[in-house]
Amino acid sequence: MDLKARPGGQAAPVRRGGTLYPHGTARALFAASTASDDAADGHALPRALWDRLRARDVRPETLLAAWEVSGWADAPLSDRRALATIVVALGETVDAGGTYLALAGDGLRARLERLGFDAAEVREAIDFAARLAGGEVAPPVRALFGAPGERRPFTLAQQGDDRAVYPEALWTLESNLAAMLARRMASGEIVTGLAQDALAGLGPEQAAAVAAAATQPLTLITGGPGTGKTSTVVAFLRALFAAGVGADDVAVAAPTGRAAQRITEALRAARVDDQAPPLSASTVHRLLGLRPERRPTLEREAPEYHAGWRLPHRFVIVDEASMIDLYMMTQLAAAVRDDARLILVGDADQLPSVRLGAVFRDLCAALPAQTRRLTTSYRMDPSDRAGAAILRVARALQSDAVPELTSRRRAHELTWSGVEHLVAPALPDLMAHWSEAVFGDAALLAELAACSFTPMEDGRLPAGAPTGPLRSVLALHTRSRLLCVTRSVDDQTSADALNALMHAHFARLRRPAAARGGEQAGWLPGEPVTILRNDYQRGLWNGDQGVVVAQASAAGDPLGVAFSRGDDIVVYGLGELSDNVGLGYALTVHKAQGSEYDRVALVLPSGDGPLLTREILYTALTRARRAVVIVGDLALFDAAARRKLQRASGLAAKLAGPR
Repeated sequence: MDLKARPGGQAAPVRRGGTLYPHGTARALFAASTASDDAADGHALPRALWDRLRARDVRPETLLAAWEVSGWADAPLSDRRALATIVVALGETVDAGGTYLALAGDGLRARLERLGFDAAEVREAIDFAARLAGGEVAPPVRALFGAPGERRPFTLAQQGDDRAVYPEALWTLESNLAAMLARRMASGEIVTGLAQDALAGLGPEQAAAVAAAATQPLTLITGGPGTGKTSTVVAFLRALFAAGVGADDVAVAAPTGRAAQRITEALRAARVDDQAPPLSASTVHRLLGLRPERRPTLEREAPEYHAGWRLPHRFVIVDEASMIDLYMMTQLAAAVRDDARLILVGDADQLPSVRLGAVFRDLCAALPAQTRRLTTSYRMDPSDRAGAAILRVARALQSDAVPELTSRRRAHELTWSGVEHLVAPALPDLMAHWSEAVFGDAALLAELAACSFTPMEDGRLPAGAPTGPLRSVLALHTRSRLLCVTRSVDDQTSADALNALMHAHFARLRRPAAARGGEQAGWLPGEPVTILRNDYQRGLWNGDQGVVVAQASAAGDPLGVAFSRGDDIVVYGLGELSDNVGLGYALTVHKAQGSEYDRVALVLPSGDGPLLTREILYTALTRARRAVVIVGDLALFDAAARRKLQRASGLAAKLAGPR
């Protein structure tokens, strides 16, 4: 039996012969059960409710889980429906990065209403939640919920003044991580003598961070973009090597391949240790041995390094730690030796991991003694009026204030200095203006279009290749970027929609000059592109930026994509990358994390939504050195500035509690 989509989003079982259910027996039965909307049939998720929830983008997996759980208890239909409702709300909380669902307060009511449950269903679920929290539900239902430490599908726990329900696995993850970090902090300080000349040139905050990293078993270094986090890591490594620590005793990692490449380039540019082989950073996955090819299809992924087989390093430094989710942080904490020092570096105010939890933010909030904050900006110079204005707005967001912005009605009124606001109807005007700014050097783009390249087997260009125009265009595209909150083409303000619009602008301007290189699926030489997924074979990482170029006939592909790699340029055929590249004029704010530009334009969506938070504004603002333009409804900006990203997490409470 296979599953095909019915109109309205419902999956219907289709028999292909025999009794096999390739997508799962429970899924097939679930799809069939939602065909009826008759309450007498006893369906906890009837068709009408299924359709309402799917219209609110509730995932089928969440609905399947709710349907399954509602069938585990021999209870009245009203309780089973209320139980399914609570499981849907819990599943949506987890999908949004949280770990638990509070069973009391206005938050539960608001979440259920936002999901599309009607007034009667909300009342029924809230009554059920109160009875569940008080232990007053029927025994078959109560048996699904255990106290902390009991192995039941769900854990009921006290969260502040309220009761909350966790998936048991997530309660266990939080508890294990909190316990491991508590043991680490209780292990005491280990003094490492540091050469003072290795700390020369550091500010007081950076020097304090280096001293803490050398002595504390756990150190959290947090600071905004440009506050010298990378310089602090470089100084710490120099001090370690000067004190006789070997390169093999140190591991440097980051959560993504792109972030690992950036820190590697920074370490090599700083010549951290001339005597040792060049130090390289890896992804956290690779550090722990969690490689894709090591994952059996039907088994949980198993790391090479874990609590029973520890990493050999004495110092483990992880950059961009705000992007690490609860699961990966737990794996990392388990694998680091008890006598090693773990140093986590990141920005607690940036967007957290796209997956579970806001771990780095929770750790910085709960562990002030282990946290060192860098507040002096070296990127946005306060003496520069433009940089100072960006810094002022970013700090206002950090302090819960709603900054005032200067509004412009037309793109030509923009000064491209500091932070400005452009009204929503002027977005087409901005796109035309942006096209002129990016494509304004017609002679340079024509010169690049006239060049053709034949890369060597490893992708590098041979000596004598005409790289001058190519380097200039690569630099041109790294100076500015359109940033969006959403990616989908369903909205005219999304990254996909703006990329399509910018491509149309570019095609009108450059198509004649691109004739020599030809076209391939609409691509044109000179256009910026971005990598969509990690490509370990070629060393390309999710979010890497490149430029389309023409290739000589000997290369076997009429178009290629060029990327900067330190002092080198590598070119790969567009055909071999075609399923892993997208236009790069506009990026989501999530995708732009860790990047720096001279100027950015943040295009707000046409309506409010859960992604519009203070963190998305802060992250977008701090990508720029000199200019930020906020495009859209100013009321949406104000609403986002007041809305902190809330992820239901019990980690901070567990860390702050008795140890």
